[in-house]
Amino acid sequence: MEPIKVWEFHEAPAEYKALTPHGGDEDWLALVPKEYAGRWIPWLETGPFGCCDVSVHELPDGSTVHIGAHS
Repeated sequence: MEPIKVWEFHEAPAEYKALTPHGGDEDWLALVPKEYAGRWIPWLETGPFGCCDVSVHELPDGSTVHIGAHS
């Protein structure tokens, strides 16, 4: 199984950063491989990853990009 990859937002690959709807309030970005589809990953959904909002974007290969923002 591929690992979940996490970056500080400003260090993430540009193609993933371009998916953001948060307008400059981003903190973190995670690439979640398709093997994790349907699994609850608590630290991506709650807590400091996105203290106010986490957007999820599905990629053509079934992976997802999660972007955590503070407002």
